[in-house]
Formats: sequence, C-alpha cells, structure tokens
Amino acid sequence: MTNLTPYTPMPYIDFHTHQPSRQGETVVQDGIDTWGAHPWKLILPSETLLPQALAIGECGLDRLCDMPYEVQTEVFRHQIRLSQQWGKPMIIHCVRAIDDVLRMRREEHADLPWVIHGFRGKPEQMHTLTAHGCYVSFGFRHNEESLRLCPPERLLLETDTDPRPVCLLYETAAQLRNTDTDALQRLMEQNYITLFGRKP
Repeated sequence: MTNLTPYTPMPYIDFHTHQPSRQGETVVQDGIDTWGAHPWKLILPSETLLPQALAIGECGLDRLCDMPYEVQTEVFRHQIRLSQQWGKPMIIHCVRAIDDVLRMRREEHADLPWVIHGFRGKPEQMHTLTAHGCYVSFGFRHNEESLRLCPPERLLLETDTDPRPVCLLYETAAQLRNTDTDALQRLMEQNYITLFGRKP
C-alpha cells in the first residue's frame, strides 16, 4: 500500500491581532510575536525581547491621541533605528501622519519592510505607501477600492482588536479581488515568508 500524507489545510494568517490563535489560524500577536512602543503609551520594551520578535511594533504616529506629537516622533525615530539595527520589519500605527512616517523613513534611510496596519485610506494613499516599500494591512474596516487594488505582493490581512475570525475577512477580500480564499491563503503565506524571512 502507498502511504498517503494526510492533507493539512493551509492556515488563515492574521498579520496583526490582539487575540490568541484559533483553530486553523496562524497569528502575529501584538505583545507576543511583536514588540514596540505604541504612540498612545510609548513604553519601550526591553531590547532583550527583540532577537526572537518577528517585528518591532506596533509603533508609529497618531495625531489624534493625547501623547505629545514631538515625543511620539522621538520614540518612533528610536524604534526605526532599532529596526535597522536588528534587521526587523516594523508594524506601524499611523493616524493622519502618513507624510511624516514616510519622511522619517527617508531621513533614517530605512530599507526594511514596514507594515501600515489597519489601513482605511483611499487608493491614492495606498499606492503612495506601496511605492515607498510598505506593506498595507487591511482589517474589517477598510476602503473597498484600496483593498481591491492593492498590489498582491504588498497585501496583508488582519483582525487587530476585532473578535471575529480572520477567515471571514479572507472571504470578503476574495470577493473584492475576484479570487478565492485558497488562492488568497497561498498569497498570504508567500507574503509572510517574504516579510519575516521564515515560514508561518
């Protein structure tokens, strides 16, 4: 008899979440797989955590929060330098600050991937980000046209704080992009490998 390898369904990858993984999911969990100083709190993690982290973040700039913007930019710049030092991509929280984020990317000569998480902007903003080497991560709240038009090699999907399973977001994204969830799962696996340099 021929020994057949049992079929293992490909997982749904959730690229940024505050929830633990559920059956059939591979998650990038904030505070477990990634470490950073969120602009709302600006508490820097110990650098001893960074070698095993997938990425630095979430970190970034937020013009609508109470934290002084000058302090945010100082801490964000420090984390950009840590990203370059440790060879880690960044998960970025960005609210009304895309121009500043991209300016600091240029000023720091950052060449590692950045993930703009929870993106809700219009296609023009999305294309600007991808042109500067950023990944764009979409959640349940998104601009449908941006999700439809995002270059496949720069597309990520996430739940963030939403408790719904990420597979539902895959179904929505597959419909918008005129594909199927299996193809989207294969794409997300490839993007994971390219972004983090390892298999999920």
